[in-house]
Amino acid sequence: MSKPRNKASLDAEAVARMMAAQDRDEAPSPPAETPPAPPQAPAFDPGKIDGRTLRRTGREPFATRIKPETHEALRRIAYERHITIAEALEAAVAAFTRG
Repeated sequence: MSKPRNKASLDAEAVARMMAAQDRDEAPSPPAETPPAPPQAPAFDPGKIDGRTLRRTGREPFATRIKPETHEALRRIAYERHITIAEALEAAVAAFTRG
């Protein structure tokens, strides 16, 4: 009686036939249809304008810890120039980068 053949003993022709059959089964199908276009942006809605929207400055939140005397100096500079602390900090960064 001969031993039953296992998968490891397949010959090269059998492997080639199996791979060809697998390639036929996995052939890419043509795309069904193109995806729909993204929806258009909604038209202007005056109901969505609120106080925060009108006060928007385009600034990012920035939280840091500084010495109390530095904070007091920054507040004093902003108060004397009638600007916000954020504007005072932006002016300081601009002056620092100018050299």
